[in-house]
Amino acid sequence: MSLEVLKPSILKNVALGLAQILLWGGSYFILSILAEPIMKETGWSYQMVYGSLSLSLLISGLLLPRIGRLIGENDKNFVLPYAGVIMALGLTVIGLSEHYLLFLTGWAIVGVAMGMGLYDSLFASLGKNYGKATSKVIVQVTLIASLAPTISWYLVSLLLSNYGWRTACFIYAAILLVTIFPVHRYALPLAESKGAKQPQLNDKKTVSHKPFRSRIYYLLLVNFTIGAVLTTGIIIHLIDILLDKEMAMATIVGTVAFLGPSQAGVRVLELLFSRNEPGKTAIISAVVTLLGILLLLLNPSFAILGIILFGMGNGMRSILRGTLPLAIFGQEHYAVAVGKLARMPLIAQALTPFIGSFLIEQFSVAVFLYTCCLLALINIMLFLMVPKLMPQQIELSGGMPVSMSTSS
Repeated sequence: MSLEVLKPSILKNVALGLAQILLWGGSYFILSILAEPIMKETGWSYQMVYGSLSLSLLISGLLLPRIGRLIGENDKNFVLPYAGVIMALGLTVIGLSEHYLLFLTGWAIVGVAMGMGLYDSLFASLGKNYGKATSKVIVQVTLIASLAPTISWYLVSLLLSNYGWRTACFIYAAILLVTIFPVHRYALPLAESKGAKQPQLNDKKTVSHKPFRSRIYYLLLVNFTIGAVLTTGIIIHLIDILLDKEMAMATIVGTVAFLGPSQAGVRVLELLFSRNEPGKTAIISAVVTLLGILLLLLNPSFAILGIILFGMGNGMRSILRGTLPLAIFGQEHYAVAVGKLARMPLIAQALTPFIGSFLIEQFSVAVFLYTCCLLALINIMLFLMVPKLMPQQIELSGGMPVSMSTSS
């Protein structure tokens, strides 16, 4: 029995992309602006403030397998729409915190919201609602969401300069509270009228665990984890990398500005021209990422090109997090697969800032970049195995391959 799917809508995809901008801005990116004033007012160290974000990533990773099952096993999506409410609660607690324990509690709540509302839960919801059209929807949504750093940093900076960091948290919480729920209810309406046509995924007999004990599942788990480590490590330490090359701060700011457009640009190309299967796109993404990191090791004159290539590789990786599991595990197993595949990458992301800082402080930026190059090379070698194992996994999943062309 096949799932009934919704028809993609540009307006709905734009709405989902805007919701992702707000959710990413209220969690992953907000500390980039607020960390300094928080540290100045409270006296908390850099490690204490950014350790709170690591805690939220860890909580998100631990929760995602369960969240994926909840999305996959229920006709009503009661996870994604409420992410804004939970994140607003977390930001409110953060804004009220006078003691570090309360600050950590706020970030723990934000971590729950991140598991409920960011890419992995969104992809699981899209896969369930859009079936074979999921790839195109994911590209469109992530294209809009790629503007999250630019828009959210500007918005939070504006709030900070006018009201201070605590009030900025309260206002951002209010924005989340009034936007995220209605956007998700509009873009992903309840499927009550379609329940009779959908398979009973909450019947344990229909959800086989065999696909998640296969070689390709563990291969993807390692691939996605390495990709998350590389993305987090390079982006968090990008300023340190460029400062190590004795570049002026004004030059660094202009250089870093190429990261967002390169991620968005590759998603536009993917949307307009790509007919590659996800397995081949994964290999291209891994190679381009390695080239970008290698260029960051060279003369400062190659820094812009290195950032552009790295941004392109990371832009493709964000899409692949959604499209590759769908192509391999099929629509029926997709929501569970996305949740399971997200746990280790998020846990690794939580640890990456500490490991990266250790390598840079104890050794050098060059040692950190060489380590990243080694990981990127390993990722290429592992991704070369994916196309060979995909037919076996499709047979194991008991389904037909899902067409992932993003062309109309």
